[in-house]
Amino acid sequence: MADLETYRRKRDFSRSPEPRGKRGRKRSQSSFVIHKHDASHLHYDLRLEEDGVLRSWALPKGPSLEPGEKHLAVQVEDHPLDYGDFEGVIPDGYGAGTVMIWDRGEWRVTGKHDDGQIDFALDGYKLKGAWTLKRMSGRGSGGKREDGKQWLMIKRHDAADAHVPDSLDDVSVASNRRMTEIAEGKSPSSSSAASSSTGSASKSSSKNSSSTKFPSSRSSSSKTSAKTEGKRSSGRKAPAVKIDPGQLEGARKASLPARPSAQLATLVDEAPAGDDWFHEIKFDGYRILARLDRGKVSLLTRNGHDWRDRFPEIAEAIEALPVEKALFDGEVVALRRDGISDFRRLQGALSEEKTAGLVYQIFDLRYLDGLGFEGMALDDVALRDRKTLLAQTCDAVKIGNRGLLRYTDHIEGEGGAFFEQASRQGLEGVVSKRADSLYRGRRNRDWLKTKTERQAEFVVGGYTDPQGSRSGFGSLLIGAYDDDGKLRYCGRVGAGFSHAQLAEWQRELARAPRKTSPFVERDIPDLASSHWVTPKRVIDVNFSEWTHDGRLRHPRFRGLREDRDPQDIRLSQQRATEPSMSEKASESSAPKRSIRTQSSGGDVEIEGIRLTHPDRVLFEDEGITKRALAEFYAEQAEWILPGLAERPLTLLRCPGGVGKECFVQKHPSDTMPDDLPSVAIAEKSGKHDYLYARSAADLVALVQMGTVEFHLWNSRVDDLERPDQLVFDLDPAPDCKWQAVIDVARELRQTLSELELTAFLRTTGGKGLHLVVPLKPHADWETAKGFAEAVCERCAERHPDQLTLNMSKQARRGKVFLDYLRNGRGATAVASYSVRARPGAPVATPIRWEDLGPKLSADQYTLTNLPRRLSSMKQDPWAGFDDARQRLTKKRCRDAGMEI
Repeated sequence: MADLETYRRKRDFSRSPEPRGKRGRKRSQSSFVIHKHDASHLHYDLRLEEDGVLRSWALPKGPSLEPGEKHLAVQVEDHPLDYGDFEGVIPDGYGAGTVMIWDRGEWRVTGKHDDGQIDFALDGYKLKGAWTLKRMSGRGSGGKREDGKQWLMIKRHDAADAHVPDSLDDVSVASNRRMTEIAEGKSPSSSSAASSSTGSASKSSSKNSSSTKFPSSRSSSSKTSAKTEGKRSSGRKAPAVKIDPGQLEGARKASLPARPSAQLATLVDEAPAGDDWFHEIKFDGYRILARLDRGKVSLLTRNGHDWRDRFPEIAEAIEALPVEKALFDGEVVALRRDGISDFRRLQGALSEEKTAGLVYQIFDLRYLDGLGFEGMALDDVALRDRKTLLAQTCDAVKIGNRGLLRYTDHIEGEGGAFFEQASRQGLEGVVSKRADSLYRGRRNRDWLKTKTERQAEFVVGGYTDPQGSRSGFGSLLIGAYDDDGKLRYCGRVGAGFSHAQLAEWQRELARAPRKTSPFVERDIPDLASSHWVTPKRVIDVNFSEWTHDGRLRHPRFRGLREDRDPQDIRLSQQRATEPSMSEKASESSAPKRSIRTQSSGGDVEIEGIRLTHPDRVLFEDEGITKRALAEFYAEQAEWILPGLAERPLTLLRCPGGVGKECFVQKHPSDTMPDDLPSVAIAEKSGKHDYLYARSAADLVALVQMGTVEFHLWNSRVDDLERPDQLVFDLDPAPDCKWQAVIDVARELRQTLSELELTAFLRTTGGKGLHLVVPLKPHADWETAKGFAEAVCERCAERHPDQLTLNMSKQARRGKVFLDYLRNGRGATAVASYSVRARPGAPVATPIRWEDLGPKLSADQYTLTNLPRRLSSMKQDPWAGFDDARQRLTKKRCRDAGMEI
């Protein structure tokens, strides 16, 4: 029998924002909600509407996601139906903590439904499929009799149209906010607007962005599946949209445009301020105008080519829409698991003809015939009204934020905050559009784009010979056309090519040779080793900055732009209008990197260090060269050196590349430069030198010798026998879920906090995490290692099912190995901001505790994307590290359980 008295008795509604609620009426459609609740322990709450209340179960490990997976579900008191809309912070008292609406939708019974078992299906924003709740009986752990409240939530096998996410992501389906943003009280309109490249489920179409409403739990706008985008059905008819065509100012009857052209955005340095701007995520894909005419679609690129055959699945999905005619504007993208668009992945899908996973992000509607509109051209309608109509159209034809076709949401105003969020999330940038602007099919300042890193398109006009072991070519010579139609030289790009791409480009370049340079300039370096080609190929490049003489610094190849006409690549469009204030300040105060190309042999000089064979590819799949690795360490030295300088190093060297032989080196060899600093350390076999670094030049010198990874001692060279930090390594078994690593990290942090020690978090670039504890150099190595072991044993005793201190594979199965051995004398751990010799070039990266969640991965940050993150950060994620240093006193050691 439904009962809310227990719910009310446990709460003080004069203090808590939770709804008091009352029992509701039984309804034909039953809702469900899953709350994420950061109380004394992070958990999830499953709530099923039944008999006018929400029957509720606490899920300590979240809902089960894999077929056959069983998760504990502890039945708790019934909650009122109003609780399904609750999201916020519960103050001190019962259930204190942050509450998120993680998922919601409708549920139905599919089989048994009695006191011991409920077979049911969920149809939500994130979860779609079949589960069973089964009450546990008999005796539980420790021989205690079960009280009837413990159930198992079991994931069942689903039909083809079911869906579960890959992980328990950290974004609300109601407000698009993360847990930290809910805790901070940020409004839904100004929080994680950039947290997903597919946009929020809510449509931010109101004039005042702060009044954005949460989507209804029964909204179908984000429930698109591949099934709803299947073959066209002549009997399917969508409801008319709510907008009256006659009341839409600027709409006019006209024929469907035969050759539409796209509106283009102007590059600027800062997103515009003011409430009269809409801001959308900038996608990293191919711009496509989708022209639907009576069941036949053309997918038109910016230069008018029809790519229907290149994106067949998207074309079929559009052809299946229940409208007669339409003209959509959007972008075809390939999305990573974190929802961020990836141009290299898109190019790979096209080259391998594996396009089923691509997505069409629709952000504008220019023509509509159907849904109550009779052949209406919309170019003269204000963007504000076009987006409202687009949102309604998408709702009517079941386009949401899943599937092949997706609605692209926006926010109103707050451009600066939106751009900062996009930078932190690693997105490409922001597109800002005047809310009252008309669609003009050309470039103007009604649409502006702001990029989180510098990226542009250039024409290939030549190439240089390869050096050393590199095959194909050395670098591509690139440029752009000036206002007089002359091709201006902008530099050379040799980084970013895989071995396969080098061979492919070599064949391509051989097809278009020419005898003379297509560039206006005659001061192009290394003319003797340069070869010229007809400028007919356009490539996408990112880079760090423009030099004063109009050349690119640190360019890197991203992909071929088959949708661009070389004559359209204008120099004025590749550069922002003027440097931002922050760039001006850094330009005048920051020391310039000493990087210059030598005219002989192709060597370069970085930080005063001569780098030989700079074009040697170290990471084959990513095309990362020796020069790119050296430039990364030089450019990011201000982040790397505080934690690495003046510490004995162990190096992982891969002279021929990561895919070839790599070896560990502790002591300097005769081939290493004499001016690298070293320290003599006593070992069992006598004293031996260890290298250490003091400057960016030292890092580059070690890269010159083939070093990829830097591992360091927990002490400094001026106080070798007293460690000044501890490192706890969380190493999950192959069958261990990421959520278990998160749980262990938080538990270990809590254990250290009870000992009044502060732990700082780092991804390893491998499989796990490091917790690093700053110390005052006081205790010896034996004490430090013993203390670390005692702390780990304390955690293992609390959670023997999740972690182990046993290194054997059998003992580690399904668990996290908690490694304390990195705290002994001579043991090392990977340095913060060290690149790892693994596919993808991941980087061991310090992060904030609030960044830890299901969407994070241990290898998320790489040599390619980390600079963007660091450039956008206003504060060191390990701010306060030195201030947090404490001594390992005898009392602290005893409190940890260590025998003194």
